Amino acid sequence: MADTEGTDTSTPRAELPRQFTFFSTAALGFSITNSWLGYSGVLSTPLIMGGSPTAFFGLIIASIASCIITAGFAELSSAFPSSGGPYHFAFMVSWPKHRALVTFVVGWLSVISWCTGTASGAIICAQMISSLVAIHYPSFTETTWRIYLIYLLTVLLSAVIVCLLPRAIPRLEDFLFICSLLVFLASLITVLAMQAHKQSAHTVFLVYENHTGWSDGTAFMIGTGTCMYSYVAMDSVTHIADEVPDPGRNVPRAMMTTILTGIITTVPWAIALLFCTTDLGAVSSSPIPIYTAYLQATSSQSVATFFTSWIIFLYGAALLSGLLTTGRLAYSFARSGGLPFSPFFARVTNEVPLNATVAAALFIILYGLIYIVSTTAFNSLISLAIIILNVCYVIPQGIVLLRGRDLALPRRSFAMGKRLGTICNAVSVLWVTVILIFFCFPLRVPTTVHEMNYVSAVITGFVVLIAVGWWGGKRTTFSGPVYVSLSPGLRRMPRFTDGLS
Repeated sequence: MADTEGTDTSTPRAELPRQFTFFSTAALGFSITNSWLGYSGVLSTPLIMGGSPTAFFGLIIASIASCIITAGFAELSSAFPSSGGPYHFAFMVSWPKHRALVTFVVGWLSVISWCTGTASGAIICAQMISSLVAIHYPSFTETTWRIYLIYLLTVLLSAVIVCLLPRAIPRLEDFLFICSLLVFLASLITVLAMQAHKQSAHTVFLVYENHTGWSDGTAFMIGTGTCMYSYVAMDSVTHIADEVPDPGRNVPRAMMTTILTGIITTVPWAIALLFCTTDLGAVSSSPIPIYTAYLQATSSQSVATFFTSWIIFLYGAALLSGLLTTGRLAYSFARSGGLPFSPFFARVTNEVPLNATVAAALFIILYGLIYIVSTTAFNSLISLAIIILNVCYVIPQGIVLLRGRDLALPRRSFAMGKRLGTICNAVSVLWVTVILIFFCFPLRVPTTVHEMNYVSAVITGFVVLIAVGWWGGKRTTFSGPVYVSLSPGLRRMPRFTDGLS
């Protein structure tokens, strides 16, 4: 680390243009997270783990927990505005002796979680497309390799747009944000208006159906953890901090706007779905649950197909935004020297981190081959993305708790105060620790090889790879990002540069 202090207000010239406004930044965050879509994509799991009470109350708890985690993370993004996100924050709040190791681990976990999270969105999109085609064309046979080909096509299309049309992306994100809100409103109004015989409040909130073999409490916690997929990738806007004016103010604002918009859309949508569906068992066992829910609510195959098609489109848009963010994160980590061949991946071509973005797309494409071998192992990506991302969010918050907020955090635009901030950081660490345990449980017991949860095995494999990378050479060469701090009297936010400039 090169840590210099002084009164020089100059900052390193950003290599990427500051093309994102506050609105397009918030739009990017929401188009990736798209909470009501995320909930629609994983609806079957909370239904299996206890029926509609788990699907509703689990979502409420997940919403509160995610809001608390995001608030603590947003404060860090205000204190240390940087496109590196979690690993930059971990670097800045860590003890000097352990900075390099903590930064390396969090950086790799962030890159892995974004790659696998983007892959999870791509496979949900591909599965929906395949299932919708099979519904309308019974002669079409769904196979894993056909679903993988759809997956491959969506990833390649997203990569082409991200790499060749960088200037169009902010306007595209604005458009997708508006589209998502309009489709949400249209869906909400349609299912409420067309369903004449709604479920009773007693059925929705109190009829608990657990056929998993787990105790009711365990099943509820597993379902609640899955509901957190609705708010995954809340750090997305931090990874374009280099492209946002006044990131210390606008990035945390965009982050909190994203989580609050997600809650405002997802909770009413969940209530509407649960009241307007007639057979939750059929929904939970359906190959495309949201289509079945639309069909039960509207009694119209045309309407169900129309809205499901829009959801598939928005999932595809989220994939595009996810790949963009993954490329930016890999680029930032390469600038700090954290990746193999970092100088190559840290290059910018035509205002795009082209090499890093293409590498991320290739990793996602190759990782998707696992789906052909084992759909169960690949589907564990959803749990993997949720847990690893949240672990990255709370590691720097945990360090702040241990070191003390006054020592670890500088002046910032978004500050929660000592008491509220401490509570927020402590609750975040505790909650993620708890759900980490439950995420390693299979959905049913006794389990089989086909139904086994492979999250713990996948996490162990990635940890081994990180350890090999560290002890295989990065231990002596990696020192983390270069930080240029300004004097306490200056109003401007501190800035990061990199170790490769």
